[in-house]
Amino acid sequence: MRIKKFKKLLRERGQLPCLVTDLNDIRYLTGYCGSNAALLIDDKKSFFISDSRYEEYILSILPPGFRFFLQKGVQADSVKDAFSITDKKVLHIQAGLVTYSFYSGLKKKLKGVKIIPLAEDPVAELRIIKDESEIALFRRAAEITDACFNHLLKFIRPGLTEWEISVEIDLFYKRNGCRGCSFDPIVASGAGSSMPHYIPSMKKIVEQGDALLIDMGCIYEGYNSDLTRTVFVNKVDAELESVYNIVYRAQARAIAAVRPGIDTGELDSAARSYIAEHGYGDNFGHGLGHGLGIEIHEAPAIKKNSVSGIKKNMVITIEPGIYIPGKGGVRIEDMVLVTAGGSEVLTRCSKALTVI
Repeated sequence: MRIKKFKKLLRERGQLPCLVTDLNDIRYLTGYCGSNAALLIDDKKSFFISDSRYEEYILSILPPGFRFFLQKGVQADSVKDAFSITDKKVLHIQAGLVTYSFYSGLKKKLKGVKIIPLAEDPVAELRIIKDESEIALFRRAAEITDACFNHLLKFIRPGLTEWEISVEIDLFYKRNGCRGCSFDPIVASGAGSSMPHYIPSMKKIVEQGDALLIDMGCIYEGYNSDLTRTVFVNKVDAELESVYNIVYRAQARAIAAVRPGIDTGELDSAARSYIAEHGYGDNFGHGLGHGLGIEIHEAPAIKKNSVSGIKKNMVITIEPGIYIPGKGGVRIEDMVLVTAGGSEVLTRCSKALTVI
């Protein structure tokens, strides 16, 4: 059980008692999906703090060794009241995941208690390495995402707006067992495809000759997928065809380099150096990829000069791109599972240059 593993980690590090307030961390540890909660974790007395809206729900998922503690006012007051039951004089908190106002308020309420902010989130250390149940969910999320892209190849036609395509993506996911999109889909046509985080237009119509960049993902059983493909409508501009092939090969080089032990910066360089060698180094401004999980962007960040180590059972994205302002852009992205001997690409829809 994750909460048991987490408590063991805290015990080994001398970080008990510990207050967890980040809702994504709480969801990872307990399965809780509500909008208000805190976990006060100690060796003998642990508390799941929330308000009356979630009492029945929390009691149905309450981890062994936890008591539900009803929040009647602001959260900091309830933390103070629950903490007084532990008879402890030290409390560890997630430094980067609480507001200053919460921290200062808690400090005033817990007089005589030493509050120790943890520079590194200990839950994140567990979340970054996926277990077999999580990997199974990623596989299914990737399958649905592949199916969505294949559906779009039949759905897209000149005359549709970018927004209509974006809506179709969301509807497809919801029809196929997903909560919806893991982020607002990027549907960028024509010159708009040169903007990496373009916002789909309700007015821009997909036209013949457009490059069409689609970046999308679904939420399946709480886990996020992420995929980008770039296709061309009716015909391909000569320079963008060349750019497509460069991005395709750069991504292949990076995927081939994925293995336990490689630094994220070295992995980024596998694609970035190839793009630079072909004259487009200044047209690839973002990082190569990121981790995936219950959030769409998780550790590790795979970018230039970063030094985090890639480890077995991470799920990451590899997404190089080249963007030419005023003309268009190409990005190709896949979900990649790090294996003992290298990697497995989870998203498998075609990356061949496609004209629709």
